[in-house]
Amino acid sequence: MVDIGIGSSAYANYENLSTFSYECIKKMMEENELVWKLLKYNDADAWNNDDLTTEEKAELIYSGQEDETQYKVFMDAGQPDAWTHEATVIRIWPMDIYPENRSYGTVIIAIEVYSHYKINHLNNYKTRINWIAQELIGLFNGADIGGVGLLFFNRMGMAQTKMDDAGTIPYKGKIITMGNRAA
Repeated sequence: MVDIGIGSSAYANYENLSTFSYECIKKMMEENELVWKLLKYNDADAWNNDDLTTEEKAELIYSGQEDETQYKVFMDAGQPDAWTHEATVIRIWPMDIYPENRSYGTVIIAIEVYSHYKINHLNNYKTRINWIAQELIGLFNGADIGGVGLLFFNRMGMAQTKMDDAGTIPYKGKIITMGNRAA
């Protein structure tokens, strides 16, 4: 290989990849109360409950405990345990990296929202899944996430950004993919 004088600092190392999920959840904790109420409360008028405290929100975030079914917010994909109760969950994780050149690439962040069929419909003629998806797109699209950078929901920025149906009975959901330019 010929050395053309390009130092290692010219190459992307994606040093914040391991904190993408955490930083997105932190923003959600600080700037959106509605999503947390729709996650915690299963009743048809969940949005009418009091806002959660920071401690109550933190109690909904999975951090490696033995029984994952007691939590609502996850930093990875997949669900290894069978859930036997009605719940709504969110999973936020870096899904793909498309290296654009040696200096940066596009990281695709996946935001999955799942709700049990029996609690998805709310009594204001909205569904939990679509309302949460709307809130999260509004929260993250164009947002500069600390340590992550600017997220975008824009097919001109990256064709992989979109929202699709996801899930299997009895949990249905949406998967939102957003992009981020990272070095």
